[in-house]
Amino acid sequence: MECSLNGVCTAGACVCDRPWQGDTCAKLAFKTTPASGKSLYDITDARNTWNGPIVTAPDGTFHIYDPIYKVGSLGGPTSIKHGTAKNVTGPYEWASRPDLPAGGENPAFVVFPDPTTGKDVYSLWMGGKIRVGPGPDGPFTEADKYTYVGGNPAPVYHKGKFYMTSQRTDEVSVSNGLGQPWTKYADIKHPVFPGGSFYHVEDPFMWIDKRSNWHIINHAYRNDEYEHCGDSVVSAHWYSTNGTDWHWTPQPYSHTVDYDDGTSHTYTTLERPNLHFNAEGQLTHLNTAADMIVGDEGCGNRTTHAHNGHTPCDNCKWNDHAGTIIIALDV
Repeated sequence: MECSLNGVCTAGACVCDRPWQGDTCAKLAFKTTPASGKSLYDITDARNTWNGPIVTAPDGTFHIYDPIYKVGSLGGPTSIKHGTAKNVTGPYEWASRPDLPAGGENPAFVVFPDPTTGKDVYSLWMGGKIRVGPGPDGPFTEADKYTYVGGNPAPVYHKGKFYMTSQRTDEVSVSNGLGQPWTKYADIKHPVFPGGSFYHVEDPFMWIDKRSNWHIINHAYRNDEYEHCGDSVVSAHWYSTNGTDWHWTPQPYSHTVDYDDGTSHTYTTLERPNLHFNAEGQLTHLNTAADMIVGDEGCGNRTTHAHNGHTPCDNCKWNDHAGTIIIALDV
């Protein structure tokens, strides 16, 4: 096994300044993405979407659960759009499935085996409630006892237990089953981030790789950055060999995506990241929320959502058309 990028091998795992890819430390590098991935929801609809989880059905169909907001708003989704596609990059079809009722800003999804029957259970996590169903089309039912603590959940099912972190990404909680109490499993100690009080992490996505290493990626941002947005902070990565001792590294993914129609775009911000894995557990795609309008130039001269007299790169979204994109990973 070989670690690259100044990494060192400890306890049989790579600990370094990039996420793991197999036995080598590597960045979540992008590769040319089908143009259908530019906007997974209908770009002609003036309403905003802001990314949701993508789940693979047993028949190979891809299902996305994407919050939709009123025109000009990114607060309080009116419903969850349910789209399906034959390819993970789309195009997605939205008319044949009914909307799900709104129940939270940032839904997450976990498929896990029923401990009694062994059949897969499909669970949608949002707004502090966990809704369960027999398949990706539901129907999803809500039980009062199926709850969790914190917003923007990032749950995983591992060896018969549920683990999750939430918006602040400062601890991991564990539960022995749905409806069972949540207890603290680990603290995630934050370092002194570059940029100090200007630097923030949010929107976690957590997973455990094939080698039993734990990972979290986040949207990250500095609200003092408003020019050259393509070079601004956009992401963060946490990793652990055991789920209890966590390490932080910056910028696992960046801003610019190339498409197979010959175009490219540098997004001011890429938020609420979700990762997609193939049947072998290999990372293949990153889907995120994105500002669909402004690019590297940013919007620093705007007065709304400004900090210290300038609107930072990650805040351009509030006045632009916001949407959901997917990016192919070079793995």
